[in-house]
Amino acid sequence: MKKAAITTILLLAFPVMLCAQTGLTGKWQGKTPMGSDLVLDLSVEKETLTGTLTINGETETITDGKVSKNMFTFKVTHDNQTIGFTGEFGRDEIKLWPDWGGAARAEVLRRAKS
Repeated sequence: MKKAAITTILLLAFPVMLCAQTGLTGKWQGKTPMGSDLVLDLSVEKETLTGTLTINGETETITDGKVSKNMFTFKVTHDNQTIGFTGEFGRDEIKLWPDWGGAARAEVLRRAKS
């Protein structure tokens, strides 16, 4: 009985986790409050996030990227300064903020149209 319940829970949770992980993969675009263009090009494999962050044409490689449910974190290094980011994603929207900025500074990005 216990084994059947655990199996059922895992079978129900797996599609949600898979959808969340594959849902984040792709290109996302937005603007900062100062009007700078912001592009995230992301790829997810299991719980690892890779890709690039581009601000006004300057592209930086994502490091230490992690995904858990609908939340993700990563770092980028620009001019020898490492900045951490935290994000939350839904179907076609990402809220992204620098770790030092808090939720009030969230940038909203939308899935880029192909």
